[in-house]
Amino acid sequence: MEIVISGTDKKRMKLIEEMAKELGLSITRKSNNYKEIAEEKRSEELYQLMEEMANQNLFNSIKDPIAWQREQRKDRTLPGRE
Repeated sequence: MEIVISGTDKKRMKLIEEMAKELGLSITRKSNNYKEIAEEKRSEELYQLMEEMANQNLFNSIKDPIAWQREQRKDRTLPGRE
């Protein structure tokens, strides 16, 4: 069975797409706007990478985040201003 859904409201179309994924349905996008599709794909890939980074606890070695941030932002002596 095939169902075709079209619309211009991006938020609602995204919601429908997410619901279809939750139901285990396959989704095939047809669009003439290849730039928009590429941008959405990059956004999805970036989101997945950020999720992976969050799950890896990359910053768990930082015991005191406030002290770490102060150290990172510590002013250095500017050239010629000793």
